[in-house]
Amino acid sequence: MNKTLILLAAGLSVAIAGCGTTQAAKSMSSPASKTRHSSSMSASQSHTTRATVEEISSNKTAQVIEAGQSATFVLKATTSGQRPAAGQPVTFYIGPMVPLGHGVTNWYKSGTPQAAGFIKSYSKVTNSQGQAMITLSPQPTKHMEMVAVKIGNFNTFNSSAMTGAGLLDAWWTTPSTSPMAPVGDYVQVSPFAQAAKAGQKQVLTITAMSPNGPISGASVDVIPKGSLSSSSSSMSSSSGMNGSMSSQGGKILKTNSSGRVTYTVTASAQSMASLPVRIVVSNHMERVAGGMNADIMTH
Repeated sequence: MNKTLILLAAGLSVAIAGCGTTQAAKSMSSPASKTRHSSSMSASQSHTTRATVEEISSNKTAQVIEAGQSATFVLKATTSGQRPAAGQPVTFYIGPMVPLGHGVTNWYKSGTPQAAGFIKSYSKVTNSQGQAMITLSPQPTKHMEMVAVKIGNFNTFNSSAMTGAGLLDAWWTTPSTSPMAPVGDYVQVSPFAQAAKAGQKQVLTITAMSPNGPISGASVDVIPKGSLSSSSSSMSSSSGMNGSMSSQGGKILKTNSSGRVTYTVTASAQSMASLPVRIVVSNHMERVAGGMNADIMTH
């Protein structure tokens, strides 16, 4: 298989916010010397060779957290043949926003002073299983953060254009907060980020879970945003609270008794093109979690 190229082409001109409208990020923190945050997972610090990462998965793609509690995502990077991408450098990008608001306006890179208030701990290098972890600091209600990641050569964020395509979502709330989503609910999209050949079909598996188990009968609004490249123009990524059809089209699916649906997306016919797929899950007119973006990137 050909080498995977950087996930987003330079100059990508749109940012896809998790639960609001599209909005280009205005600024990002500048690099800084090392911070007080150390790696949360042990891994070798000597990574003289960079593996070609072809997939990044996450245990949770979007989750709802009790206000004042921390939020953790566990990611796994694999190379061809699903081999663990061990010993690869890891960078996270944090985009704070208001739930159902206007999107991310500032992105903060892990290891900078600006990110220190948002990141409690994070992996700087993948472990022997190709895993990396980030724990986000506790936040108040009505606070949301989008999270992009770079593992080895595979990047779901374009630091030049300040935009992200593959994004995780954390939403802090309480049962009495409005608007709200049930605390403890989460959505997993697999794969979260995938490299593919031009025109290749990729099956996304979307699972909605609650503290009591799978969420059956939830509405899953799946909206491919079109192939994004350096010549792309801004698109809307807004979506209704009940997962209704967006102005960009899409498909609404219902989860089965296991809380699961599958959706097949076709990668761009262009090389070095990113295909973000926005996913919004709701149950009885109530959001299950924040909106998230999977990403299919062509070689």
